[in-house]
Amino acid sequence: MNHSTKIRRATAQDDAAKAALLAPTYGTDAATLVREAAEIRLKWRDFGDLAPGVIAWVAVDADGRVIGAAEATLRLFANGCERLRVLFLEGIAVDPAHRDTGTAAAMMATIETWAMSEGISEIASDALL
Repeated sequence: MNHSTKIRRATAQDDAAKAALLAPTYGTDAATLVREAAEIRLKWRDFGDLAPGVIAWVAVDADGRVIGAAEATLRLFANGCERLRVLFLEGIAVDPAHRDTGTAAAMMATIETWAMSEGISEIASDALL
């Protein structure tokens, strides 16, 4: 990963770029993912920290362009896990021009650090890594 690449939590402003990267992973189109993200935010906007939903991160290059994206959900349990309250990695993707640079590994390290800070000791996924 280039030292100028930063991993951060995604915002609504990242939806289009994040969706463009993740759509092939989910087998859908980017417009559908953007619409679904807006619907989720609208549905749960009044619940604050109690709102279920998608936790997302993006990798951003020195020019501010989103070059990687990952989404996860908090679940009570997941197959193969031994504890309750699991972070489930729904999808992760890196722009083809930035693959094999350590970007995905850096995103996973950030996700793992976040999970540990939240008291979550297991991450599960059925995403192709």
